[in-house]
Amino acid sequence: MDFKDLKCPICDIQFKDGDDIVVCPECGTPHHRECYETQNRCANADKHGEGFNFNDSYNTSEDNSTDGDNDTVICPRCKAENSKNMFYCGKCGFPLSMQNQQNTGNFNNTQNNGMPFNNIFDPMAGVNPEEDMGENVTAGEISKFLQNNTPYFIRVFNNIKNFSKGRFNFCAFLFSGGYLLYRKMYKIGAIITAVMLLLWTSELYIHYCTPAGQKMIEFMNSYYSSASTSQNALNELYNGVFSLNLTNQILLAFMYLSSIIQLALRIIIGIQANRWYFKHCKKQISKIKAESGNPDNEIQSRGGVNTAIAVSLLAVYFIIEFIPFIVVGGI
Repeated sequence: MDFKDLKCPICDIQFKDGDDIVVCPECGTPHHRECYETQNRCANADKHGEGFNFNDSYNTSEDNSTDGDNDTVICPRCKAENSKNMFYCGKCGFPLSMQNQQNTGNFNNTQNNGMPFNNIFDPMAGVNPEEDMGENVTAGEISKFLQNNTPYFIRVFNNIKNFSKGRFNFCAFLFSGGYLLYRKMYKIGAIITAVMLLLWTSELYIHYCTPAGQKMIEFMNSYYSSASTSQNALNELYNGVFSLNLTNQILLAFMYLSSIIQLALRIIIGIQANRWYFKHCKKQISKIKAESGNPDNEIQSRGGVNTAIAVSLLAVYFIIEFIPFIVVGGI
């Protein structure tokens, strides 16, 4: 048998001409002699009791690769047959785009929870794809639904489920409702986006379009352009504010209160976003499984992210934030 197209299951280096190769007398698995002597055992010794034969396994792998060139792809982790249009295995949730990198047997290197994975990249973050994440939803199904940044979210979701311990989401903190819409949490994302935009635009309107805002601009310009002491500046601000009528005083107070509310909302969203997303994933997957005749494809197609809405909201945000400074000249 020519071993040049194979890799040593211990060091994961491809065999080449002239290599000193040792073949396991029991199952036929080839190894570099040095690797075999270092381990003092066959890499597949744990399978010997199951009647494992390397030649049969190798031939089956070649057949599977041929099948994958047609209408199906064989998952390198669980060997389940999937449509070539699927990005994740319908049985275990493993990303099928990794197949070509993994079909040489790298999964024999490491074991976790009884499930093999590559020692360089584990899309399940060490979590068994069959593990129940609640509401009769498995980790593998959540992996298919996520599609983006799967290792991070699987790890976070697992900590939430097992230890009720979340993780602060800085992207959600920075982009608030826009981030939630990006993750397809449309209801809560739309509500938070509307609240944040209302607070932000109200703040801008008061700042640039009311006597209260103009008084504040005058004070800031005077403060930065003069050599007044801090105490004198505060006295000027105090006198200026209380020279306004009650309505404008309230507007001025609301302008600063709006900034505080926005910051508080961002902190809350950063703390809760991962929990909300975990709940959203389980709810959507459960709904798909209850309604769809082909839940695997539906989970994959309805999951992922909405990049278009994120880009659109980002553009709106920058327009709202910077246009007043360009028009008015800033403070």
